[in-house]
Amino acid sequence: MKKLIYFFVIVLVTFTTSCKKCDPSNSESGLIIKDAIVRVIGNAPQGGLFVASAADYPDQQIEMSLNGGQSYTPVDYSKYSVFSLVTSSSCSSGYDRNVSMDAKNEVVTYSIQITECSTCSNTTTISNWVLTSKVPSNYTAVFDIDKK
Repeated sequence: MKKLIYFFVIVLVTFTTSCKKCDPSNSESGLIIKDAIVRVIGNAPQGGLFVASAADYPDQQIEMSLNGGQSYTPVDYSKYSVFSLVTSSSCSSGYDRNVSMDAKNEVVTYSIQITECSTCSNTTTISNWVLTSKVPSNYTAVFDIDKK
C-alpha cells in the first residue's frame, strides 16, 4: 500500500512541476533607465518612435519621473532620449525591452520580446515608452518585435 501511495505522489509531483509555466514578467536592459516612467500628454503614436529632442515630437508634451511617479518633469534631452514601440498582445503578457546602440554604424535598436500567456483571450495595446541615456539624433532607429 505504501508503494502505491508513493507512486501516486511521484506521479502527482511530476505532472504539477514538469510543465513549463508561462511567466508574464517584464524586464528592461541596455540603455533603458531602470524604474523611469515616461508620461505623454496628447495622442499616442502608432508604430515606433525615437525622440532625441523636443522638436522631434512637438505636438505632445513628454514628461519623465525618476521617483516612481511622485513627480514629473519635462524630459531633459541633453541627458536622455525617449523611445516608443506600440504593440498588441494578450492581456497576460511579459515584455522584455532592450535598447542597444551600434556607434560604428550609427544605429539604435529598440527591441521588445513578448511572452504571451494563454491565461486570457483579450488583446491589449500599449505604447511601451522607455527613457534611455542620450542617443545622438542623427542615429537611425530600428524597431523589432518578437512574440513567443
